Amino acid sequence: MPTQPTSARRRPPVRSSAKAIATRASLVELAAEMFATRGYLQTSIRDIAREASLTTGAIYGHFRNKADLLAEAVSSRIVTDLESLATGGRGVQGVPAHVSTLRRLTSRYDDRRQLRALILQGAAAALTDDETRERLRDEQLSHLQSWIDAYEEHREEVGIDPSVDVRDAVLYTWAAELGLGVLEAVGIEPRTKKGWADMAARFGRGMTLAPDPDSRPGRTKR
Repeated sequence: MPTQPTSARRRPPVRSSAKAIATRASLVELAAEMFATRGYLQTSIRDIAREASLTTGAIYGHFRNKADLLAEAVSSRIVTDLESLATGGRGVQGVPAHVSTLRRLTSRYDDRRQLRALILQGAAAALTDDETRERLRDEQLSHLQSWIDAYEEHREEVGIDPSVDVRDAVLYTWAAELGLGVLEAVGIEPRTKKGWADMAARFGRGMTLAPDPDSRPGRTKR
């Protein structure tokens, strides 16, 4: 949700017909492809309209601006390529559920290449464009908070140590995902999917461990 109120004059009309829903979904899919392959800054609403055989006005009927379209594209990809796959996997006896999930999702990192490219493009634009930064920040925070809430709800069940800051843990794993996108952009990738997934599983198991004595508050104070 945007942090700044939007005037009724600028808010796009509510569209609920099957055709409008289908048009909106196809625009999100098209924008995701164009932003990821051509670049967010290099792609205009006019370019998207031309590719979709629509007028720019038709696109603005669904989205306030290009930043809004980017955020919708990122959110859609997160749901499809990540969140929809987070449940329903087969567990492994003796392995905490969150460890199995981290391993399974991380092993499929190649399926999220476009998602990482989208966020990378948006992050670059956000450095100089406040509207893109705020819209993308809101979108990211909404997903991050839902993941944090899920961990907190099940932390005792999966054995996460009480000392673990779940918010930091979620940010850490997401930073690894997005950092991979930066490396991919310059041609650097994990050696194997198994090796990459193993690192995620090791981190997940680490969440169940008590903190190292040397890292406890007070040990470094003088």
